Amino acid sequence: MQYMILARYSQDVVEGVLKDPQAIIARDEHAFKFYGSLGGKVVNYWFTRDVEYHFAVVVDFPDAEAAHAAVLTGYSTGAFTEGKLIPLASADEMVGALKRAAPAVDLFYPPTEPQDASA
Repeated sequence: MQYMILARYSQDVVEGVLKDPQAIIARDEHAFKFYGSLGGKVVNYWFTRDVEYHFAVVVDFPDAEAAHAAVLTGYSTGAFTEGKLIPLASADEMVGALKRAAPAVDLFYPPTEPQDASA
């Protein structure tokens, strides 16, 4: 299953790469090895021009536990201050979810609306 990880570096990390920008390049091999140690494979990664997150990486993990372990490891080191772990879906998976959701639409009602007694 593929996940997108968005993360913001800690202040210490940003200060460090400002002093040594090549350190970012050196991280490539390390990132591939790190995610691989958890059974993941990097699909692609980018640095963002966003103020909220510094990078985005898409990793194909064998399961949700491996993805969660990757994020927890990053936080445990103090390298990151914020992040998001977003499960991704293919077009086929999205179509499957829409087909599964369609019958439930008639059953769902918001809590602010009275329940239909005939349902």
